[in-house]
Amino acid sequence: MKGSLGNFFKRYTANILLLIFSLCIVLVLVEIFLPFLKIKTIEEAVYQVRRPVIVGLYGQFHPELHYTLKKNLRGVKQVYPGQLDYDVDTNNQGFRGPDWDLSPGRKNVVVLGDSFAFGWGVQWDQTVGRILEKELQKKDAAYQVINLAMPAWDIDLIVRSFELYRDMLKPVAVVYVFCPNDLLGGMKKVSPGVFDIEYHPGPDDEKEFIAMVARQQPGHWSWDKIRRGSYLHAYHARIIRPIFSKRIKESLTIDKAQPGYSFPPPMDPPARATFDPERKEFLLYCLDRLRKDAGESPLYIIDTSDKSILYRNDQADNRRWVLREYGLAHRDVTVIDFESFARRTPDGRKFYLDYDDHWSPEGHAAAAGLILQNWKWSK
Repeated sequence: MKGSLGNFFKRYTANILLLIFSLCIVLVLVEIFLPFLKIKTIEEAVYQVRRPVIVGLYGQFHPELHYTLKKNLRGVKQVYPGQLDYDVDTNNQGFRGPDWDLSPGRKNVVVLGDSFAFGWGVQWDQTVGRILEKELQKKDAAYQVINLAMPAWDIDLIVRSFELYRDMLKPVAVVYVFCPNDLLGGMKKVSPGVFDIEYHPGPDDEKEFIAMVARQQPGHWSWDKIRRGSYLHAYHARIIRPIFSKRIKESLTIDKAQPGYSFPPPMDPPARATFDPERKEFLLYCLDRLRKDAGESPLYIIDTSDKSILYRNDQADNRRWVLREYGLAHRDVTVIDFESFARRTPDGRKFYLDYDDHWSPEGHAAAAGLILQNWKWSK
């Protein structure tokens, strides 16, 4: 009896181990063959994890802005086969572009923002700031456009960066390239209508940032890094999870566009923006502070939108309607509606990179053109 029971457990254990081994073989085969199927939604998910992130690879801790890039980088290549291929140089301040000419005769235009304004995915000469500079210099060679943007900065750090460098740069104009996710960070409300947007470094912030950069290096490997970058993980995220999650399924939904157009058309501006009241209050505080910092220099604000918003029907809670109201309320602020432009342009998808939400070279050129159309030339 004991012998037969022992044999049963041995066979049972052997069958379980065989099942586990077979399942592992199947998963390995799926991981190997999924890339050959070229399923775009899966390829996009893999790209989001595996793409080179410039801040993660070359970030430098900053005690007042949390981080910039390392100073004086030259020809740093950012490559993802078929999707990304661009070079990054930084100046002696840790920002993209050449060293700033601070001679008194310069007319400095400061470009603020996150990765859109930075020029993620495009060469330096293709960025909105560089295009703007070349066009302005055709009228006056004294113009210099300074890129003060940094990937993943939220609006608080964007405003603080300008406050930190304003007196050094003495700009004649300020361009804020507003991205919807500029408002995704935390808010520190200190009193009604007033927020603390200073960066307060913790005792371990620098150490943690250095450790984060170390983890992003190509030579660093971990099981979590392998798992998140696998095709199986992407398949689960883009194919399996939407079946069981209504929220995820809705986030991947694409509303119908008119023939020849990439996105549904823009709505007429609403009587009042219905964006989240608390976030709106924070946005208006930051814009007021930026406007005050700009002084008598004109402030241009251009929104970027992103494909997750553009593929859906236009809504009154869109952040750009708050910007529009702000521009109407302040004569020294010019708000440029890039999203409506992209929605009403045939094949507006060309303004964005393929797997990224960032502007393509065509997007940067279009944005620069819209800014120039609204430029207030000094007499």
